[in-house]
Amino acid sequence: MKKRLFFNKYNEMKYISNLDLLRVMDRLLRRSGVPIKYTQGFHPRPKISLGNPISLGTEAFNEPMDIDLKEEMTNEELMKRLNSKEILGFEFIKVIDIDGKTSIVQDYKDMEFEIGGLGSSINKFIEFISQEEIILVKEKKGKTTSKDLKPRIKKYRIDGEKLILVLESMSPNSLLKLCGIKIEELEIKKIGMVK
Repeated sequence: MKKRLFFNKYNEMKYISNLDLLRVMDRLLRRSGVPIKYTQGFHPRPKISLGNPISLGTEAFNEPMDIDLKEEMTNEELMKRLNSKEILGFEFIKVIDIDGKTSIVQDYKDMEFEIGGLGSSINKFIEFISQEEIILVKEKKGKTTSKDLKPRIKKYRIDGEKLILVLESMSPNSLLKLCGIKIEELEIKKIGMVK
């Protein structure tokens, strides 16, 4: 029985890496008495799938996670058990049933971000993403490759003093690095996945 859970990760929890998040989830599921399935083999792992990694220091909202249960459980009971542990800066907000043929990465390619911060940095960033092309040049094993990141910028708009940005399978961090803006200058929130 597969379930897709949606969670918020904010405040101090934004400093938990993706790998640590999997460990937190494993412990939380066990402590909550959720009958999770485990992989076979020498080092069994819980059957948990996350989407694209959340950048360290980024708050994430409506973030999906798939789990595989070995017993029937209602969505209400599952959510009640998981939220009963009250982890500061972390909460589950929704649970849905899914079939085994779907995956988060296939279902959600686009991610929506809210970016705020200093006006000059935001203006510089908007000017940068407004270009016709945004070329990323990489060198690996003596070979140089280049890729245009512009097609991955699906849309953006200004909402008050915030920039709302929709990106395909990418975090704003790589764009900020190319633009020469330090991540600490801006406040980045991943506000959801777009189907």
